[in-house]
Amino acid sequence: MNFARRPLAIALLSLACSPLFAQSAKDGLTNSLIGNATLAVPVVSVPADVTASRDSDVGNLRTRGVSSGVLVQRQSGARSADQILSVAGVLGAVRVDDAQLGGIVTVDVQQLTRNAAEVTQRIGVGTLMTSTMASAATLGDISGRNVSQSNTTTAIDPARNAQEIAVASIAGTQASQVSASGSVTGGVQQVLSGSASGAQVLNAGSVANVDGGGQVAARGEVRGEVFQVASREVDQRIDVGSVIGGAPVDASTRAVVLASVTQRAEGGGLSGARQSLSVGSANGSGGIVRTDATLGSTSQTITFDDNVDQRIAVGSAEGSRTQAVTELFHTGEIVQATADSSNVVQDVSIGSALNTAAAATIRAEVTGNLIQFASASDDMRQTINLGSVRHIDGGSVSTDVTVSNVVFQEAGGASDGRQLVLIGGLEGNQ
Repeated sequence: MNFARRPLAIALLSLACSPLFAQSAKDGLTNSLIGNATLAVPVVSVPADVTASRDSDVGNLRTRGVSSGVLVQRQSGARSADQILSVAGVLGAVRVDDAQLGGIVTVDVQQLTRNAAEVTQRIGVGTLMTSTMASAATLGDISGRNVSQSNTTTAIDPARNAQEIAVASIAGTQASQVSASGSVTGGVQQVLSGSASGAQVLNAGSVANVDGGGQVAARGEVRGEVFQVASREVDQRIDVGSVIGGAPVDASTRAVVLASVTQRAEGGGLSGARQSLSVGSANGSGGIVRTDATLGSTSQTITFDDNVDQRIAVGSAEGSRTQAVTELFHTGEIVQATADSSNVVQDVSIGSALNTAAAATIRAEVTGNLIQFASASDDMRQTINLGSVRHIDGGSVSTDVTVSNVVFQEAGGASDGRQLVLIGGLEGNQ
């Protein structure tokens, strides 16, 4: 008798009865696979070595994966290769009628690289990308205490590196109906140190660039502390329960980020450093948009860079042409800071609508402090938009906003700058 296989068999059988695959409500965030509902997720580009020369044809796709053992990938040396971990996901392009993906990781995950350049580190749980299907549903959950990616190099001219974590995300696909539900309950660390530069990405239950989408639903939850740290210029991006691009007819989001989020980078280059955080927001959805989001404490810091772009969007909608309904309750402190930089953009948008021709209904309650600081920085633009509508053309507007916090903007030693704060108002086309 082969007793060694029993734990895995039991785990896979129990997954079918797991809350991940049943309708459940968890602190106001529903992780569900309901009837014919489908999920989609945004993540990252697929490495050339795992992309087929043409799409693989599949009828219906069902994947379920559970990992309850330690997951570690370590390597060192100038000839080091990429590190890829996929649990119940799809690598490469497929054509499929209906796809349902579900992955669970209950342990710590570590990817570590030393003294190598141009390395991609990717962790995917229930992810789908660059595919064509009628409908897609993806669920993912990482509940280990720590998920970490670290890349340290002393190369004089290091190529760009990538660190990507995607949980129940769909990106760059064609589907008529899509939904994603992703959860991360432990801590997340992404570190590029030494001379390493590149991109750091965390996606949880987000949908990006899904063409032909009728209904798109994104649900995301992050409960552990998140750190993205780089010692060179970098593109740091976090998307939680958001819909980005793809122009769906109907887009809905729901996102909860409870622990602190930190993005920090030292620039030192001309190409620029970028930090973005999107929580329960919709960007580029031309139809009906409904958003719901909560965010904890957040900080973004960039120093010594010629082009700085720091943006935070929470429960906001951009580009809707039919109807935009935003619901936001924000409690944590938000800080954006830069020093010794130029061409600086600092933008915070909470429960707001931008560039819309839709009927906009806005509700927001903001209780955390909002701080923007730029020291010795030229060509600076600081904007805080709280429950307001900007650049509308047609439709009707209703706003209900309560702000009970400190709103602070400071630019010391700056030139050619602008500071703007909007609270529950309307800004027409300029």
